[in-house]
Amino acid sequence: MEKNYTSRVLITAVLVMVFTINISAQVRISKLDPNTNSVALKNFGASAVDISGYWFCNFPAYGQVSSMTATTMLNPGEEVYIASSINFAVADGEFGLYNTNSFGSSSAMIDYMQWGSAGHQREGIAVSAGVWDAGTFINVAPPFEYTGDGSENGVAFWSTLGIDDFEQGSSLKLYPNPSNSILNIEFNSAVTEGAIEIFDILGKQVFKQSITSDNLTQIDVADWKTGLYIVKISSESGEETKRFVKQ
Repeated sequence: MEKNYTSRVLITAVLVMVFTINISAQVRISKLDPNTNSVALKNFGASAVDISGYWFCNFPAYGQVSSMTATTMLNPGEEVYIASSINFAVADGEFGLYNTNSFGSSSAMIDYMQWGSAGHQREGIAVSAGVWDAGTFINVAPPFEYTGDGSENGVAFWSTLGIDDFEQGSSLKLYPNPSNSILNIEFNSAVTEGAIEIFDILGKQVFKQSITSDNLTQIDVADWKTGLYIVKISSESGEETKRFVKQ
């Protein structure tokens, strides 16, 4: 009797732990640029999430995350940039994020967005999943950025990321951009403590260093591969990301 009770306690403890991990893990689409088929996913939850089994869906095209990026685990607060293997229409399209390839199942859909018009193929699934409102669509210009806190859903929490990455009002400036030699990162005010991280379009970190200059940091990118990179600045005032093109 005691043995059976102990087993039940252990099983219950395991189930509670798994359930806690699942409800605290909350991966969302954080950015999407249909011009370059690039997507960013962010973990808004409190636990690390294995995203290797996740799927992208732009009906009728599908792709598994593990085939697009080497990143498998997404830590709390972490964001990964992915070059999508499925193409997006710039003017009018949709994008669904799933935890399995059951694309007709609302329980498998994690997040969703549509732009240009309403009524795309997966809108009904998203409405059933509670991540989108029927008949609504993003009507600003791409690239798109999610502005919610992870628990907020719908078109109201999407805005334009901007071709110039909101240069006006930004706390830093990248120049020249594009560049084939030296990338300058200039801060509007002194940064006493922070870090610079740069990721390629596949989400791989290619550069990291502490911010050692009050206002200006220079990075030699001459030997880097040509393409799009994401520059992430973390400091005492928060985080900011910008795009940089290596020629």
